[in-house]
Amino acid sequence: MKLPPSKGYVLVASKKINFYKYAVNLAESILDYHEDAKITLFCEPWMVEDQHRDLFDNIFECSDHYRAKLDGMRRSPYDLTAYLDADMEVEHEDIANIFDELGDYDVMFSELTDDRDYIYAERDFDTPEGPSKFTLCGGIALYDMRKPIVRDFMLDWWELTKAQMDGHWWPEGYAESLQSWDQFTLWWLTEKDAKYKDLKVGIFEDDLRWNYYNAFNWAITKPEKPVVVRHYSCGLQKDGFII
Repeated sequence: MKLPPSKGYVLVASKKINFYKYAVNLAESILDYHEDAKITLFCEPWMVEDQHRDLFDNIFECSDHYRAKLDGMRRSPYDLTAYLDADMEVEHEDIANIFDELGDYDVMFSELTDDRDYIYAERDFDTPEGPSKFTLCGGIALYDMRKPIVRDFMLDWWELTKAQMDGHWWPEGYAESLQSWDQFTLWWLTEKDAKYKDLKVGIFEDDLRWNYYNAFNWAITKPEKPVVVRHYSCGLQKDGFII
């Protein structure tokens, strides 16, 4: 008898204690609406407080790298994985149906679009072949770890991002200002790397529901249905207090 795929959430907290606090808040909000959810936290050992252990299915160690989130993503213990940035909060019961969104795709993200440009720090850039732009947002991701191409992709995203940010890899002809963005390695792997030409990349339907930045102007940018996951990335000081 074939067992159903395991399903769970991956959260990552590194470098700043506030990321751990945000991850705890996020886990509590997931469980408010998806009470039997399985959640794995990757964090630095010094962060963990005993009273929070029951929130998590697993707590695994991660490094203090600026983009340790990618290491956590590639080490997911679940077949079907929902990664959420720690500075998010769930506010709708549809979170329990998130894994149904993946469908036949290998990996799924929310989107960076022209009409939302007013909150992006950097999206358009020049390449040796002409102008381009980031279109995928890695703040939330769904993916199927049963597939070898997905496991390879997650590992390569982590390794290439480390090489980029540590100054060991950078393609000729690209602005150095892009080196701080993991969106660049995401763009590179999905747009330039022939290894992933067959990777099936999808966008959440009504994707604003699943990654709604708190800095959006509601009169300009809002989803068709209620927000499921709110993202406070534009409204937080990472090493200070909520502002």
